[in-house]
Amino acid sequence: MTLMAIHVNKDNEVMIGIREPGPPFPVHDFSVQQVIILGRDYKRKVTLEFDRKKKGNKLFSYVFRIRTDSQNGVYVVDHSQYNDRIVAVDRNGCLKFTYGEQTDFGTFRPMGIIITSSDNIVVADLSNYALHVINSKGDLLGLQFIFNDLNIYDPYSVCFDTKGYLLIGCGKGENEDYGKIHVVKMIDSLT
Repeated sequence: MTLMAIHVNKDNEVMIGIREPGPPFPVHDFSVQQVIILGRDYKRKVTLEFDRKKKGNKLFSYVFRIRTDSQNGVYVVDHSQYNDRIVAVDRNGCLKFTYGEQTDFGTFRPMGIIITSSDNIVVADLSNYALHVINSKGDLLGLQFIFNDLNIYDPYSVCFDTKGYLLIGCGKGENEDYGKIHVVKMIDSLT
């Protein structure tokens, strides 16, 4: 298996995203795409692969990033051959929602994801140079086109610092040797 993503939740459980070796696409019925939750003893506690409500439906195509909220709900940046998305599942493997498959602004390419203290989800969208803020039900709360408004492009990763500022890690531009990290303050109603 190939390790694709890793995350440690508030209970110090390690979560890993794995897939079988070889080309990632197309995804077949027999393809392995899992999020595995390991306990503090590093023994497997939970394997998330299929939707428990709809037997046989795969939850993921290509686990790229994993994050959890204060209730240990699991949020996955899931890449696919055609439609990237955010997949939200509970610890039992029941699908809560998907976000991004149907957008009004074109291709959605989530790269970075972080959860706020109020369990809102901030997603860095590479295709639109935008930040999406969605709630834990999958509803869009805010959309900021950061290139137009802040001249920030190629957002690949997001995280919060200890003072609550949002750090946006970006790729390097055409005439730049290095990527950049931008520091922004989000309005309190979204954090």
